[in-house]
Parts: sequence; structure tokens; C-alpha cells
Amino acid sequence: MQDYARYDIKDFLADEAFCSWVLHQKPADNAFWENWIRNNPDRAGIVTAAKDLISEIHHAQNYLSEDELQHELQRLSAARKSATEELEYAESLDNRSEQNWFAKNWMPRFSLTLGVLTCFVVLFYFYTNSNLKTGQSEISQKSLKDEKNENWIEATNNKATTKYITLPDGSSVRLSPESKLSYPATFVQHEREVLLNGEAFFNVTKNPESPFKVYTSDVVTTVLGTSFTVKAFDGDKDVRVVVKTGRVTVAANAPQNKTQEPEKNELVLLPNQQVVYHRDDQKMKRSLIENPVQVGPADITSQNLVFEDAPVAKVFESLQKRYEVQIIYDADLMAGCELTAELGQEPLFEKLSMICKAIQARYEVIDGQIVIHGSSCR
Repeated sequence: MQDYARYDIKDFLADEAFCSWVLHQKPADNAFWENWIRNNPDRAGIVTAAKDLISEIHHAQNYLSEDELQHELQRLSAARKSATEELEYAESLDNRSEQNWFAKNWMPRFSLTLGVLTCFVVLFYFYTNSNLKTGQSEISQKSLKDEKNENWIEATNNKATTKYITLPDGSSVRLSPESKLSYPATFVQHEREVLLNGEAFFNVTKNPESPFKVYTSDVVTTVLGTSFTVKAFDGDKDVRVVVKTGRVTVAANAPQNKTQEPEKNELVLLPNQQVVYHRDDQKMKRSLIENPVQVGPADITSQNLVFEDAPVAKVFESLQKRYEVQIIYDADLMAGCELTAELGQEPLFEKLSMICKAIQARYEVIDGQIVIHGSSCR
């Protein structure tokens, strides 16, 4: 399960699934990536650049190790220098026919060398900078409270049971043991901000005019009105945000130097999705939770889904509505697939396994989405 929204070109080059899509163009992969690019238009340029570079490398059959890459870079640099010197020599010749011969025989080779060299330079740059960090810095909770200059309340849970808190706007919080929540005595207009150290479940009162933000030392979670869990203990290697209902935006904290433009590090989460922020490399990874739950009123989610010779598209559509997850598949390829079944309270992934077995397909979870790989049922 990959977080492609945080990928740069070097990450795409190293991703087996992405390379397979570029080189083989399977229908299910095409459907997934077309949908992903529509949902992430700001990353389309990176995807295109990575595709082009992979194609170039594939055609040249130059999948190299780092040592081989450096050797090839030196070799191509020498070739470029040699070609440049010969070009300068040719331009100094008085014999026009010799110039024409050189242009005809050497210029194409010189251009090819420069093109391949450019590709290797890009790869070399990515390899040698793979261990660099984004430079995101932690937000100081104390500085945020000082900046707001407000009367803040600190709620600490030192007990072994959950502590229940009601915020000034009516939002409720279930604060886990060994956790602390700081919040203003009164929320100012158009702004609801709280500070969390530890773990808490939030059920936020909806207010489109006033976004609700949860600050931890590493990430900022922003919502208008929804329910979600944030787990961010100081001693943990990761920060985790899990969405139960609604739509949540999770972003890495901006650097303290406000004049610096931070690298974009932001993801949108839907129900049954989670994001894990890895503190070591300061990157976020989006995925589905281990056991997605049905979303909606109990009187509806308790009803079984019954299908009789139903198109598989209708089955997938019903599951998408019940779980509010995205299921990607090739609708044209599977247009002839039908299913007769009754789906009850089995886990979602058990349902998917049964469906895929019936239509001779398989599923994969990528970046918080379910991708179905199969063939025609006609």
C-alpha cells in the first residue's frame, strides 16, 4: 500500500507497480492511474516525468546499480567532452565538405550522448540525494499558545481509563490515558485550534465557517465536522490519524521560518482510511485501516446485500457506498461479469476475496484504494 501523493521521481523509479504500469499498460493499472491523476492533478507533472524517464531507461536497457551508474556517468561525461572537442575542431576547419561530413556523421551521435547523459545525470542526482530529509521542523505548542495570547485550558489524563472532554464549540473528545489536550477557553471566530500530546478520538461539531485543527508536534489535522482519532505520543516513531466519518486533511507542520516555502506534505483522508507519519524520514503514508467498517445508520448497515445475476459493477458500487471506499476496476473489461451472492456482516476483505474468486480476479490495496485486477468474463 503505497502513498503515491508523497512520491518524487526517484520514488516512482523504484516502485515496481508503477514501473509495471508504464511498461505493460494493463487495463486495471490504467484505470487506477487515470483515477489517481484526476484526484491528484498537482502530481500529474511528476508522474509524466517519471513515466518518460522509465521509458527512456527501458529502451536503453540501462537498469544500473549505483556503482554502475557512476561509472556510466563518467564514461558519458568523457564521451560528451570528446564530442564537444571534435565539434569545435570541425567548426574551425576551412574545408566545408569536411564540416558537412562531421555534421552528418557525428551530430546525431553527439545529440544522443547528450540525451542519455542528461538522463543519467538526473538519476545520479536522485541516488546521491536519496537520504536527504525534507527539512520540516516541529511546531512549538508553547509558541502557538503565546502567539494566540489566549486563556488556554490543559486537560491531562493520568488515569487508566478514558477521559471525556467537551470543547467550547460542543465538540467531544475521548482522551486516552497518558495524554494531554490543550484548548482555548473560548474559540475565536473562524478558528478552532487544539494541541494534542498523546492519543484522542474527536467528534467535531460541524461548522463550515470555522475549520477545526488538531496540532501535534509533527502534523496538523484539519476538518470541518467529522470523527477521527489522532495518536501522537512523543516516544512513538510514528504519528497516526484514523478517520471514522467525514473528510480529513493531514499536513506536516510548516517550518518555523515562515519565509521558506515548505515542501508539500499533505493528504486527504476519507472514512476507513488512515495516514501514518514516519518521524524518521518525515513522510506520510496513506492506507486503509486493517478492518474497514460500514458507514451509515445501523438500520441500513445491518441489512445484508443480496445479488442475483447482478453485474459486478453494481456489486462494487454497493460496497463503495457501504464502506465509503474507492474500488477501481476496468468497467469495460468486466462488463460481462455477474454475481449471485448474499453479503452479510463478513469483513470487507473477506467479501472481496469471495467476489474475486467468483469472477477469477484478485484485489490489491494501493494508496487507500482497492484495485481489482481481472479478465473478461465473456
